[in-house]
Amino acid sequence: MKVIFTILFLFFAAFAFSQQDNSAASSTSNSNHAFLLTAANIEVQAAQLDPSESYANVTMLERADLATPTGLAYRLAVDRRTPPQQAAQHASEAEIWAIVEGSGAITTDGQIVDIIENGETVGRRIEGGTVHTVSKGDFLVIPEGVPHQVTEFNPSLLMVTFEFPR
Repeated sequence: MKVIFTILFLFFAAFAFSQQDNSAASSTSNSNHAFLLTAANIEVQAAQLDPSESYANVTMLERADLATPTGLAYRLAVDRRTPPQQAAQHASEAEIWAIVEGSGAITTDGQIVDIIENGETVGRRIEGGTVHTVSKGDFLVIPEGVPHQVTEFNPSLLMVTFEFPR
């Protein structure tokens, strides 16, 4: 697993260095140096996530880039998901999810539809999507514009998420 993270971080660093330097923007680390997120760091951060929140995360690395629609070149976070989850879709952001702990299912593709109860929208889900069964060590690439939703948990999913706005 350490080898996978090392390779992924080398790719991540190469991507980061290929982006223009935007010193006026705010970043969480020096964009001229590599960043290492160790398994021990992930464990410490995960222990600090609020277990009562269905979507809890902490940003570990972020680099600003005002040339992108979101003002961000990339973001790396430790992220825990528990029920209930809403379907999401990002027009200008691709994501890579690395499953660190737990197992479950992530539904992608299809169409996002509103969940309506008593005439009110109470949530969003994916209809007609592809279900991906995931567990520790798996990676899922979610291109921009693709609907995605964590739909099964055992007991939760702990992930390192990489967000790449365009």
